[in-house]
Amino acid sequence: MDIHVMGSDQRSVRCARVSFGKDETSDPDRDKRLLRYLFVHRHASPFEHNIIAFQATKKEWLAILEKIDNPSIQIYYSGGYIWMNLRNAINASKNIPKEVFEEVKRFFPTTLTIVEKGGKISDEDLSALPYSTDRVFLQEKRTTSSGWIGLVDRLELGTEMDYYTFIVECPLFVARQWHRHRFGTYNEILTEPKNSLIKQYTKLFELDGVSLEFTEDAIKEIAKEAIRRKTGARGLRAIMEEVMMDIMFEIPSMGRVKKVIVDIDTVKDKKRPKIIYEKAV
Repeated sequence: MDIHVMGSDQRSVRCARVSFGKDETSDPDRDKRLLRYLFVHRHASPFEHNIIAFQATKKEWLAILEKIDNPSIQIYYSGGYIWMNLRNAINASKNIPKEVFEEVKRFFPTTLTIVEKGGKISDEDLSALPYSTDRVFLQEKRTTSSGWIGLVDRLELGTEMDYYTFIVECPLFVARQWHRHRFGTYNEILTEPKNSLIKQYTKLFELDGVSLEFTEDAIKEIAKEAIRRKTGARGLRAIMEEVMMDIMFEIPSMGRVKKVIVDIDTVKDKKRPKIIYEKAV
């Protein structure tokens, strides 16, 4: 089974302390006691910053949901994967595949032992537990006009959930800007500016008397491809050129073409755009 996990025991601790950008030192004994405290006193939100995704069918996803009575447990399905955060994985542990839960235990050894013991574990036994830490402290740090933004971690599998499965640290007043940057930038660069890439191509086609349309799914797929390639906004032009090159050279010699529609199949599967011809007189 294809299983992906983003996070660690330390991730929950860092979240609880709101210290991604400053508390670089790790004191395992102190951290383990905090994890026990969080669980015993039901401060569960720090566990939500850890993500689990495993390959499954939509039928298997629905089967899990049918077994869950607690409406607060949120489990999602996207791109052939079931997605949940650690808090929901703990609450739904009896309903997810054993293989998945064993992998979760491997990534969160302290947390899951505390859960299995109901929080009743001595300091001595707690100290002896293995403790998982983040692989890197900050993957990326950027300075904006409002303050710094640090990318802690992300899990991207080429699905719609790529837009949600990431962890950042930044001053509170910068958080909204980062949200816009992550969710909106690529789509905005493609469509909104006066000289956006899509408007540029639309103008070129108009010179040949042809209308050009990009479906919403196509725009999203171009943005997602830039994320997968990790080329940033500058890589959008290269992706657009790959999508449009052939049809741009063909259109002038085709004749009677009224409209060209670029959809998700054109972007994702390199299929020919849909062509609408003018009716013969």
